[in-house]
Amino acid sequence: MTDNRLKVVMTTEGTYPYYTGGVSTWADTLIKGMDDVDFYILPILMHPYISMKFDIPLNVIDVLPIPLWGTEEPNEFISNIAFYKTYMKKVKTYDSATEDKFIKIIETVVMSIYDDNADLGMLGETLLEFHEYFKRFDYHTTFRSQRVWYLFYDMMLHVYKGRSNSPAIYNFVESLRWLYRFFISLLTPVIEADIYHSSAAAFCGLPCIVAKLMKGSKFILTEHGIYVREQYLYASREKMPEFTKDFLMHLVSTISRLNYYFADQISPVCEYNKRWEVKFGAPAEKIKVIYNGIDLNKFRKTDVEANLNPTIVMVARIDPLKDIETFIRTCDAVLKKRDNVVFKLYGPVNSEKYYTKCMELVDALGIKNNFIFAGKTSSPELANNEGDVVLLTSISEAFPFSVIEAMACEKVVISSDVGGTKEVLEGYGYIVKPRDYEAFADAIIHVLDNPAEAAEIGIDARQRVLRGFTIQDMVNNYRNAYYSLVDAEVPIS
Repeated sequence: MTDNRLKVVMTTEGTYPYYTGGVSTWADTLIKGMDDVDFYILPILMHPYISMKFDIPLNVIDVLPIPLWGTEEPNEFISNIAFYKTYMKKVKTYDSATEDKFIKIIETVVMSIYDDNADLGMLGETLLEFHEYFKRFDYHTTFRSQRVWYLFYDMMLHVYKGRSNSPAIYNFVESLRWLYRFFISLLTPVIEADIYHSSAAAFCGLPCIVAKLMKGSKFILTEHGIYVREQYLYASREKMPEFTKDFLMHLVSTISRLNYYFADQISPVCEYNKRWEVKFGAPAEKIKVIYNGIDLNKFRKTDVEANLNPTIVMVARIDPLKDIETFIRTCDAVLKKRDNVVFKLYGPVNSEKYYTKCMELVDALGIKNNFIFAGKTSSPELANNEGDVVLLTSISEAFPFSVIEAMACEKVVISSDVGGTKEVLEGYGYIVKPRDYEAFADAIIHVLDNPAEAAEIGIDARQRVLRGFTIQDMVNNYRNAYYSLVDAEVPIS
């Protein structure tokens, strides 16, 4: 630690500061809450043409984006090196001895992906070699070399030898393309820092591993959702070809286990995640749960314009994981018993295709007069206060901010039993099975029919949030973790 200020590199993937959502809110809150710490942000992006969605706090020294797609030369947006240097790297790469070095690297990587008992320590060292190799040689040229393709092709044929149905060439091309794109995350320069903090057990953890091996930086890993599980859901939903999906899931599983292996501390946001992490290979002794926290001055009971009709609110992005269809079907089920109830959905469109599907379902059920797509809101606290009841119908969550935010507003929350929701909500709201819209509807009717009971539940719910789910609780827990990892005393403020 230098200059008496801790230096932390935070790595993110598809979240802060270029995208909104729970993980982004967590990162922004944590950084702002630690104004005694200097941060660098390494965000992994889909492409380089995305605008920031957050104002960067003053204690962030720099933001160094890592776009995986949308670039012809990966280095052009990462290293900012002059064109002639990129050209000279290409010239150096056309050399058989140079190729030999990379062949050994890629061979170890592919073998490890398909080996459930792979030597993760050796794989980490190999990824460090990967990083060092591309300081001198060209990424694009190397990956497109004939030798690399034939090696990969032969190894994949061996992996799938004896299968009743053989992969097509397309499957192998697509798999090598996954490697090419995702491993761009290893090209980022290593910043001198006390701690590297990854927001997922994902590819954004790879720079943390390289920094630990190269510079001795400590590595803390926060898991909001379980990365492997989320990628399984994604691959199933996208209906990928069998062999492409198989390769991707082996790759994701290996990267996740590698993060667990090298992390000095693993901090899931709930006990539910801890069980999944241990199942996927995380050492239990490394795991220390740190719950998310919210601003209780912002999220509180507030007077808003009175509704003419009972109103059910959900604050969630329009995405299959949030299962908006169940929210819509719940509306239909409630209207069969009480025809004056209004359902309002606040949140951005994350998937246009899914949004269209949801609108078509509203039309098909004939509930357009009672269901409102209210759009993205910059004031979720006001949206929550509009509701007589707040719902969350997700099929996958970690520890959702939306639940504790609504509880802090003294609202009765009815949520699907996903992630760590039960850890805070049970006894202070209602938990139902995912996708069970009839159970959601029954709970809503009960709450609307018992306003005195609902008011009491709301008051108790806020008290529950006060006990352990504040911003200060979260920031203090991470500050203690940071200083403990570098064997330093937490400064007295």
